[in-house]
Amino acid sequence: MKNNDVEVLEKTVCFEGFFRLERYRLRHRLFNGDWSQTVQRELFERGHAAAVLPYDPVTNEVVLIEQFRVGAMNAPGGPWLLEIVAGIIEDNEAAEDVVKREA
Repeated sequence: MKNNDVEVLEKTVCFEGFFRLERYRLRHRLFNGDWSQTVQRELFERGHAAAVLPYDPVTNEVVLIEQFRVGAMNAPGGPWLLEIVAGIIEDNEAAEDVVKREA
């Protein structure tokens, strides 16, 4: 979607901490070229991330990590989730450096 296909009418930062929550009121182009009605959407912003899936071709296995996730505290399987190796890219950090750090 091109930038001229979205019209932001209002943007509000609802929370800013480790993550940021933004609320948008906007309109966007429809497939037929008309404009949508005004909609309100929240955006959970955490920045860009980089990930790697380590693979051993000899054993035909991948490496996953197990991490605690507060958002899964009430999940049937509990808050410890199997995930690929990943991390948030900090300012002036290359994606390759992030995956090396996290691995």
